[in-house]
Amino acid sequence: MSFPGVGNTWIVQMAEETKYEAARNPKIKQFIFTEANWQPAKQVADMEDLIAQKVDVLIVAPLAPPLVKKQVDAAVAAGIPVINFGTSNGELASTVEIMGGGERFGEVGGKFLAQKLGGKGTIWAFRGVAGVGEEILRYNGFRKAIEGTNIKIGSEVYGDWNYTKGKQLCENLVLSGQPVDGIWFSGADMTRACIDVFKESGKPLVPMTGEANNGFLRAWTESKVEAVSPIFTPGLGPAVLRAAVALLEGKSLHKTYYSSPAPIDNTNLKSYYRPDLNDSFWVTSTLPETEIQKMFKR
Repeated sequence: MSFPGVGNTWIVQMAEETKYEAARNPKIKQFIFTEANWQPAKQVADMEDLIAQKVDVLIVAPLAPPLVKKQVDAAVAAGIPVINFGTSNGELASTVEIMGGGERFGEVGGKFLAQKLGGKGTIWAFRGVAGVGEEILRYNGFRKAIEGTNIKIGSEVYGDWNYTKGKQLCENLVLSGQPVDGIWFSGADMTRACIDVFKESGKPLVPMTGEANNGFLRAWTESKVEAVSPIFTPGLGPAVLRAAVALLEGKSLHKTYYSSPAPIDNTNLKSYYRPDLNDSFWVTSTLPETEIQKMFKR
């Protein structure tokens, strides 16, 4: 499995859930997980090394599909099935594509803000890691959701899906005095950071979009901010692993699978928030409760 990088708790949990799934499957002799530190050249090198090792299946979550097209083609030519942990719209010659999030993620937040603001006002947009395909898709979904409204984007920043960077950027915007009626976030760690900034500065909270992270769900519950949260499950990692095994068993699979559960809102927040677990936990999880308690108990 070639992943573009780590740096946030969702990726860490997704990787751990995938490794747990692999360890429990006697048909998997070895599971190799590589991460490229968000460097295109490193991901290319990782993939070429995995192909050279003659792996039986290659799973790739591309930084962007064009950057790894040559390597995917090389794997297919070598008889290695490729599962795209992402969406390429046919750009990659992968056998199967499995993903969640993307434009649907951004659309959920954009529609929520448009409704809350009555179709007018100024929004700040906190984006993820610049150039990453998933980040671009989320942002595109958000932009499409506010098309035709009188909502304008007052500021747009890249917080790298990171709490520390998101907090610094939010502090800068609050101190600048720029108007804001709502905030769209490409990831929940940045939302949580901005809630903390607003509370620390005494600034009234505005509607914000989040994500299904327990730290954000805690901040949402305690602050009573108006929010919505699409679910981008770390269970996608085990899903691509199961697809890899199914391919090797000769089973028939669809070309594309997409995870799009109903978002979390004020009506079902209590069903997802886990006060007994720490802020690093993401819902929904494929881990058994005993493992969840071991890894995430407060």
